[in-house]
Amino acid sequence: MAAHAGSPPGPGMSRQWRQSRQSWPRLDPDTAEYFRRALETLEEGLSEEELALFTPNVLSEVSQHLPAVALDPGGSRLLLLLLPQTPPTTLPTLLLNLGGVPRHPRGSRVLEAALGRVLGVLGEGRGVGEDLEGALGGLVRLFLEQDLGGLARDPNGSFVLRALLAVLGGGRDEVPPPKGAEPKTKKAELKAKGAWSLPEGAELPPSFRPLLEELAQELEQQIPALLSPACASLCLQGALGALRRSQSPSCARFCRALIGCLRQPGPAHQHSPLLTSLQDPARSRLLEAAMTVLDPPGLQELFRGHLKGHLRGVASHPVANHGLQRLLDHAPEDVVSEVLSELGPALEEPLARGHPGVVLALLGAALRHPRLQGEALRWLFQALRCWAPPHHPHCVTALAKLRPLEGGASEEGAVLEPSPAGSRALQLLLRFRCPSPAPCPAHNGPDHAHCNTLNGTGHAPNAPDHAPTTPGHAHCNTFNGPGHAHTATGPAPLPGPAPIARGLGALSGAALVALARSGPGSRLCDVILGSKTARKWLLKRLKGQWLGLAQDRFGSRVLDTAWANGNPRQRVRLATELAPHLPALLRDPFGRGVVRNFSLELFRRDRPKWERLQRGAGPKGRGLIL
Repeated sequence: MAAHAGSPPGPGMSRQWRQSRQSWPRLDPDTAEYFRRALETLEEGLSEEELALFTPNVLSEVSQHLPAVALDPGGSRLLLLLLPQTPPTTLPTLLLNLGGVPRHPRGSRVLEAALGRVLGVLGEGRGVGEDLEGALGGLVRLFLEQDLGGLARDPNGSFVLRALLAVLGGGRDEVPPPKGAEPKTKKAELKAKGAWSLPEGAELPPSFRPLLEELAQELEQQIPALLSPACASLCLQGALGALRRSQSPSCARFCRALIGCLRQPGPAHQHSPLLTSLQDPARSRLLEAAMTVLDPPGLQELFRGHLKGHLRGVASHPVANHGLQRLLDHAPEDVVSEVLSELGPALEEPLARGHPGVVLALLGAALRHPRLQGEALRWLFQALRCWAPPHHPHCVTALAKLRPLEGGASEEGAVLEPSPAGSRALQLLLRFRCPSPAPCPAHNGPDHAHCNTLNGTGHAPNAPDHAPTTPGHAHCNTFNGPGHAHTATGPAPLPGPAPIARGLGALSGAALVALARSGPGSRLCDVILGSKTARKWLLKRLKGQWLGLAQDRFGSRVLDTAWANGNPRQRVRLATELAPHLPALLRDPFGRGVVRNFSLELFRRDRPKWERLQRGAGPKGRGLIL
């Protein structure tokens, strides 16, 4: 989340900023010094008993100096630290007293943090639900009486308004961390997960939806003025997400009003205004948010009225391609089919421009609509130049990097180093069924004879494309050659299309170990371990290598997945291989986690008891993991 602003966003607001500062309440010096010393005491560290005495005393002083204490540098920091321990009974009073300072850089932080506690308190059933409903209703009325659009355009007020919308909608959408951000610790992940979500089994008060619809209606009337700046645009996105989560009937109306505003014609635009909005960095986010809540008829109208015929440019555009991905994430089958027909022949262009997300979105859409998997596979293999049968054994190399094959083929059993996008593509493809080959679009063109060769049917160029085939697996002529992975001659019983299964099955043991030791490759191993027959094959191929994997950051993840999905017999084999190396594992940070999860010390000390726990821990013995 971006930080709250601490200064006026522009020189034009400097006078308004100074006037508002003069009207904000301030603490007298003695009181400010009290809260500053209280903050120092809290930051030095207190025991549980001391904190139990400290918190009520300080909060009693806070209640007498609201909202000025939330605007003071020391007082606001003190409140932010004490809010997790604040009794639920004081939360309504805190919300009402801070409702008049949502634009203050420090007051907005405290108010946003207080709103973040509402859903948790409601889920705990502390008997303050009616008071909280009244406090939130008072906040909504206060914001509606003021300039709601101005609050949305204010860098600090926008945070408060989005927090209020999230609470009324029942939670906040999870935002992925920025690219390159360090992974969070487990405790931080758990804390962040529960901070803005309603506990399982709890229900929102019935008064929340009408309050949310009142705010959304006011925002809907001001949509043209809220398309910019970015903080106002985020409020519109927050309103859409809250309406969707609450399943409000107003969601469709708000969404169509937003799209109607975005497609208003602008000056000197030759293309569709909506297509122009999709290419704008700010407006495209709004359009993407609208696509996530549009119904299938709305998505069909959006695609056929504005995007059809322009997909090659959209897929290659650095901004608009993300909107195309959101469309594919939610589009019905007929829209995905039309996208494949138009974009399939040019699928190499977005890959060349560094937009693999378009290909991944197409594969994800084909996974949802199995009848389109054959066509999606054909276009992908042609874009990667591995559609011809001689190149089938090397398709995994191209898919792992999502780059076309260049010149010579890769060596048999070479080390596979997938990129993150390539790993995701392979994960999706391994979930595909083995589809029949889609017919080529040009029946009399030069590619038609090429497709006949690939299909292995041997029919003449003028023969019908959907001629009947022999029973059994003959309908998979494109991929299921003599070395199909599910036949007796196949080396590996892997799921997915046969060329991919054969390519992965041809990897050597060293290549599989290298795959498991890489981040993207470990995710691919997780998918393989999810298949019963493929898991048995992979465990056999990695036999004797588990000690090295247990001491690796990503290899230990693969080992945990094998343990979680394995049956008791497979777990015994893993434990038998690892138990002799217990001292080495205990010296390694990742190995210690494996020892704990597998209970290897109990395995060495009392194997019969370990096996009894395995048999009595459920269908797959997951209960043994501590």
